[in-house]
Amino acid sequence: MRRYFVTTFGCQMNAHDSERIKGMLEELGLGEAPTQDGADVLVFNTCTIREKPDRRLAAHLGNAAALKRRQPDTVVAVGGCYAEAQRERIFERYPFVDVAFGPGTIRHLGDWLGAGGVGVARYAFGIGGERHFSAELPTHRERPVQAWVQVSMGCNSVCSYCIVPRVRGREVSRRPGDVLAEVANLARHGVKEVTLLGQNVNSYGRDLAPEIETGFGDLLRAVDSIDGIERIRFTSPHPKDFRPRVIAAMVECACSQTDARPQADAPHLFA
Repeated sequence: MRRYFVTTFGCQMNAHDSERIKGMLEELGLGEAPTQDGADVLVFNTCTIREKPDRRLAAHLGNAAALKRRQPDTVVAVGGCYAEAQRERIFERYPFVDVAFGPGTIRHLGDWLGAGGVGVARYAFGIGGERHFSAELPTHRERPVQAWVQVSMGCNSVCSYCIVPRVRGREVSRRPGDVLAEVANLARHGVKEVTLLGQNVNSYGRDLAPEIETGFGDLLRAVDSIDGIERIRFTSPHPKDFRPRVIAAMVECACSQTDARPQADAPHLFA
C-alpha cells in the first residue's frame, strides 16, 4: 500500500481541510504514514497570513527535497493559502514539487495525483469559479467526539493586514440545509462538539438572501436544536458583524444547554 503524510500549517480551517485531504487520499487507497520518511505522497497544507509559517514551510520543503533525492518516486504536493498566493512561482522556487493546489480546489487533488499517486502531472490554478467547499469531501476526523463544520469560505472585508480575501476569494455561504445535514450526521456518529468554521462566520447567509433568510444567529439556533450536540464553537468572527441577533442566539442556546436563567458568562459555551 502506498502511504501519505499531511503536514498542516495555520488556522482551524486548514485543520478541517487537512482532514478532508486525508479522507480523499484514503478513498484513493492510500494509508497514512507515521512520518514523512515513510510516505510515498507528501502533502503540505500551507498558511501565508504571517511570515513564520512561510519559513517553516521552506524548512519542511528542504527535507522533502532531500527525501525525493533518495526516493525519486515520492510525490510532493503543496496546497493551501501559500500555494494560492504564489501559484506558478511554487514550481520556480521548488522545482521538485509535483502538484500545487489552492484551498478552493482541494477536490481536484485526487484527480491530479491519480489512483495511488501514479501518473502525477504539474498543475497551477486560480480561485474564481473553480472554488468548492472542501466540506463536500470525505473526511478522516482526528477526534471522535469533536468535528469541524465549514459554514462559509472567503471574506468580503478588506483589512489592510490580511491576505485572506485574495487567497480564499469572496465570501460564499453553504446552504443551511447542507450544514445541518452534516451536523445531524455527525451527531448520529457520536460527535458531541462542533466548531463552525468560516473566515467571517458572523456574516454567514447574507449572500444567500433573499432566497434564504438565514443569518448566523439562526444557524446557531438550528445547530443547537440537533439531538446529541452538547457544545457549539465558532471561528472566526469579525467584530463589525457581531450584532445583537447573534448575541441573543448565543445566550438562548447557552441557556438551553444549561437549563438555567441567562448569566453574564453563559456565552462562554460558544467561545
